[in-house]
Amino acid sequence: MKKLELREMVLCALFIALITVGTFIRIPVGTDVYTLQFLFTLLADLMLGARLGALAVGACILLGLVGMPALSPSTVPS
Repeated sequence: MKKLELREMVLCALFIALITVGTFIRIPVGTDVYTLQFLFTLLADLMLGARLGALAVGACILLGLVGMPALSPSTVPS
């Protein structure tokens, strides 16, 4: 397994922060409410590549599962 360079770690941390912030930005469309979390998840995969994008999204999901507010309320399991 290849070790992560400092640049890769910073980019992953940046996208973890963007995905978390995107959780709180809501766009109401009619009776539905959309968040920017999905957009930043797609951007992480497109800009970082498959390995680093999956690492950033996986870390964000892990943060949400341990109780940090990294997931939108509609995606949190009850």
